[in-house]
Amino acid sequence: MTRDRWPGAALIDKPRHFIAGDWAAPAGGSTIDVEDPATGERIGAIAAGNAQDIDRAVGAAQEAMARPVKWLATERQDALLALAAAIDAHAEELARIEMRDGGKPISNASRVDVPASAAILRYFAGWATKLSGETTELSQQGGARGFTLREPVGVVGQIIPWNYPLMGAAFKIGPAIAAGCALVLKPAEQTSVSTLRLAELTRACGFPPGFINVVTGAGAQAGGALVDHPGVSKIAFTGSTATGREIAAACGRQMKRVTVELGGKSPVIVMPDADLDAAARAIATSIFFNTGQTCSAASRLLVHAGVAGALLDRIAGIAGSMKIGRTDDPDTQLGPAISAVQRERIEGFVAGALATGARAITGGDLREGPGYFVSPTVLSDVHAQAAALREEIFGPVLCAVPFETTDLDEIAALANDTPYGLAAYAWTRDLSVANGLADRLQAGTVRINACGGGDLSLPAGGVKASGFGRENGRAGVEAYTELKTVTMAY
Repeated sequence: MTRDRWPGAALIDKPRHFIAGDWAAPAGGSTIDVEDPATGERIGAIAAGNAQDIDRAVGAAQEAMARPVKWLATERQDALLALAAAIDAHAEELARIEMRDGGKPISNASRVDVPASAAILRYFAGWATKLSGETTELSQQGGARGFTLREPVGVVGQIIPWNYPLMGAAFKIGPAIAAGCALVLKPAEQTSVSTLRLAELTRACGFPPGFINVVTGAGAQAGGALVDHPGVSKIAFTGSTATGREIAAACGRQMKRVTVELGGKSPVIVMPDADLDAAARAIATSIFFNTGQTCSAASRLLVHAGVAGALLDRIAGIAGSMKIGRTDDPDTQLGPAISAVQRERIEGFVAGALATGARAITGGDLREGPGYFVSPTVLSDVHAQAAALREEIFGPVLCAVPFETTDLDEIAALANDTPYGLAAYAWTRDLSVANGLADRLQAGTVRINACGGGDLSLPAGGVKASGFGRENGRAGVEAYTELKTVTMAY
């Protein structure tokens, strides 16, 4: 299959939304260009949704939930399982869409994004039949019963980022449908094609019209209208901290339920007794996979001075061996940044760090040619107040800071010296050290001797400027429900 013939072309040759189980032309007739990040070329356009499009989608979701014939838990389970099977059946097609629309190397999209999306839906399918209330013994005399009901929160608005488009859609659709909510999903304007294709696949999977609606467009217009719509009971947002603050404030004014999973500047602590080979592989994968465009990437390396040189040499060696190039080459490991703006942002952080005394152990150079490629970069001797060390870069840039102490309070203070708190990692063979750091680190997720993604059964989310609320596990599904208390005297 050539780059000129790809499976997503039909979805963006005629830009439309997906509303009430069918395609819908944008109310304003406006569109947003779509480009291939690996070449910079325009490959089509998506519909630029506005408040009218959002209102139509929310109306369809409200109508779906108000139907007198209830969509049963077992039916929701079966629909999610059918959609997971449809992803498996269209795996190559979806991988090609992620490759062209999001700049992902075909090997990464095929091995990670597509199968993970199916796995996410299968996991949440099981929860559709497991949600329940409970009974309790009342502290009063007389005949009475007390119990709780767990009900869907209502129509939910969901906004996802561009770094993992198909997986992001699965993470939002799965728990909402399991809980019985109808949804309006707004994908990132840079990467909407796989979400549109996923919505199209739901037609044959047993989803009643209106339970899944997709409105594409810019965040300020389509996203803003979704957040402000009075018919939306909950907003689930994944994206930047700046936008998350605005969304949380807007939802607060409306007394609307909200969860926000935001940015991170996650520390990885390497103690002198760590397995350096394993740590180097895990850290390199965490910060370089997906071109560093991962919110929980281990981007701040805090390493004991006694092993710093040996560890950095290992990570730099891995970085130097990674192949960057055409995304349709199965040997390519690193694709481009999502856009010219993002590449310039990454390069600006690196240049600023180098100008204030940092040293590039590897990378740090500008890449020529078409597309928005960035070299994997390892920086040492980064100034404590450098923006590269303090702010989320969202690129393949690792900032290393050595430390001399073995005092856990001092080490944790270094790790916690950030406004973010999404994830934290530590490498050590000492169980006392591992547990001590886990207790002290300020992060929604702490992983010991690992830097990869978490298990779907475990809740994930942030503290501090990394957001609030949890996804995954029981907590992630219950976030789409309300508890109703019933007492009954007899």
